[in-house]
Amino acid sequence: MEYPQVPLGVLLANFLPFGDGDIVNPISDEGSSEAIYLQQSFKYFGRTYNQIYVNNNDIIAGLWTDLDNRNGGTISYREDTSSAVLAQVTQAANQYFPNVPFTTTSAFVATWDSVPYISGGGMVTFQVVLVSNGDRSFILINYGDVAETSQTWLAGYDTVDSVNSFTIPAASAPELSSSSKINVNGRWSFRVDGSPNCKL
Repeated sequence: MEYPQVPLGVLLANFLPFGDGDIVNPISDEGSSEAIYLQQSFKYFGRTYNQIYVNNNDIIAGLWTDLDNRNGGTISYREDTSSAVLAQVTQAANQYFPNVPFTTTSAFVATWDSVPYISGGGMVTFQVVLVSNGDRSFILINYGDVAETSQTWLAGYDTVDSVNSFTIPAASAPELSSSSKINVNGRWSFRVDGSPNCKL
């Protein structure tokens, strides 16, 4: 089955700014980061995290599969407290979760920009944003161009004990760029602080 190609500029309209000022993951160890100490803690299904990793065996998986940044692309991140970004993610959280009063105090933005699959044959661009005010937490996952692959892959989230988990129901990796539960193609959003009915 063929999927219509959406211009990358349209898809990236959902993304938060990335590149300038980001910390770029090294090309060693498949682009995995060292421990990242957060300025603002992130509540995740009953646990509070003050440090995280980017591009390890994630429990928040924008696209869990083998990628190879030695052959191109960048994996980068930053914790953003600028007023423009906080306003943007606060507006998104209030739009997608209108019954949950929320004002963002921190947005951790991790972006995989044109990173190839380890088996070759295509590249992926996606972004995971951890949105928090210290009490409530949300995830935004934005998808740009995601190539087809024969590799095993998964998108969604899981907890260490697998009590809370969600798999994005896409039949192929390129479908991530055109699917959504919030009527914004290529964007998924979840409430993950552990409160009742926190899953969208």
